[in-house]
Amino acid sequence: MPKPTADNAKVANARYIEADEAFFDEEFEKAESLYTQAITADSTVPAYFMKRWVARLKLGNKADAAADALTAATLTEAKSNMLRQHFKALLTHGRLAAELSNYDEAAESLRKAYIINPSHEEVCTLLEKVEPLTTPKPEPVAVEEVEEEVRPARPSARHEWYQNDEFVILEVFIKRVQKDAAAVEFSEQGVSLSVKMPTGADNNHDFEPLMHAIVPKESTYEIMSTKIEIRMKKASIGLKWDCLEQSEAQRLAKAAGKASLSSSRQGVSWDAIAANAEKETKLKPGEQSVNQLFQSIYKDADEETRRAMMKSYIESNGTALSTDWKTVSKGPVETSPPVDTYAKSY
Repeated sequence: MPKPTADNAKVANARYIEADEAFFDEEFEKAESLYTQAITADSTVPAYFMKRWVARLKLGNKADAAADALTAATLTEAKSNMLRQHFKALLTHGRLAAELSNYDEAAESLRKAYIINPSHEEVCTLLEKVEPLTTPKPEPVAVEEVEEEVRPARPSARHEWYQNDEFVILEVFIKRVQKDAAAVEFSEQGVSLSVKMPTGADNNHDFEPLMHAIVPKESTYEIMSTKIEIRMKKASIGLKWDCLEQSEAQRLAKAAGKASLSSSRQGVSWDAIAANAEKETKLKPGEQSVNQLFQSIYKDADEETRRAMMKSYIESNGTALSTDWKTVSKGPVETSPPVDTYAKSY
């Protein structure tokens, strides 16, 4: 997609601000028109499409809103610092495409969203509804029949987790499991679940290495009608886990755009930023874990990555965080409020 000229980008930003004003005043038709003018001047900014789809939904135009969501998903796909916006665009497109009976398109977007967050309840629910309605893929033509042992396919299972000060509770959703058909083994850094399904298939799940150590002897599990609940005793009472497994933490760090790691453990100024932010807005429990993750990234990052994080955070009024100094150093970082919210100019 061609890069807009500086004049075009300036015009687009002006129309975008006017569109936000119109949306705030509930003038949705005017807002849609102004967002379209912004896109005409500069079609490389995902936020323009994300805001326009909301305006179009207010006007009852699901088909065009779905098209905007798909475009936004494409524009954010290669941008590691826009993972949240990319997930939002995929989920929105999947939801709208399903409502419009475009099940193949819906399934494609929802599968991509599932890869980003496999425990998201709405994504899992929509996928379960949409998958049976997609167009079946043609069966491959058998050239030669070969007798093989047919092994039952391994069933999949959705899982979620949450925590308190003492335990991490993992829920694996498998229905109608017999009491003697499931076994859980605990180690200090992992947990393994083995389930023998009624079909004879093995449904095994390994979660390791865990984010932090647990106490195997004080960990338990319970088989229920719709799920298996695994309670893992924390080795460090009160320690908040940012992720369930270390591999998930590494994926999130990579998605956040971490350039490189340093062994330096010298003074960390990110704590001061977090302290100032908390004076203005008290963090909710879910936001605290994300804040801890960003502090960890900042602490181990090199100087260019730290400068990028500081510059993007301050210039965007706390709405953007980037670790790419090459991009951030080129100019000021604009305020980028969350999707479905609007920056009001005064």
